[in-house]
Amino acid sequence: MTTTTPYAALAPDFTPADSPCNLFYLRRAARAVSRQYDAIMKDGGAHAPQFSVLFVLSVAGGISITELAQKMGMDRSSMSRNLQLLQTQGLIELSGEGSVRARQVTLTPAGHEALQTLLPLWREAQSDFIAHLGEADTALLISLLGRVAQIDTKD
Repeated sequence: MTTTTPYAALAPDFTPADSPCNLFYLRRAARAVSRQYDAIMKDGGAHAPQFSVLFVLSVAGGISITELAQKMGMDRSSMSRNLQLLQTQGLIELSGEGSVRARQVTLTPAGHEALQTLLPLWREAQSDFIAHLGEADTALLISLLGRVAQIDTKD
């Protein structure tokens, strides 16, 4: 007899229908939230992930691509690819000094201006999200996601 409890011990005949897939639900939720923020922020000239990079840079100042990637929870090569669009738009600047691995990323004046344009839109997206989930559930979600982000990979 196959058990259908959510976290039943994996057996040779186990299928994803036997247990909810954490990755599936997290990615689906992330895509939904990204669509919601993007819909609100689209008139600001940047997507929500770009806003996040601009915001982190505004707080951190000039930091290396590696440090920025760590703060964003990304690998360095993905971060470099994501920075290309922001650089093309003139919103960030990459220093030419030092080794490629130590290049510094900073906001340009246009980047600061874009961030000021995007901030009220981000606040609106935040408010809509909190209204949908409620303050208590939003706080719980942020706490749980913080714990999830601490999962250590088994290299």
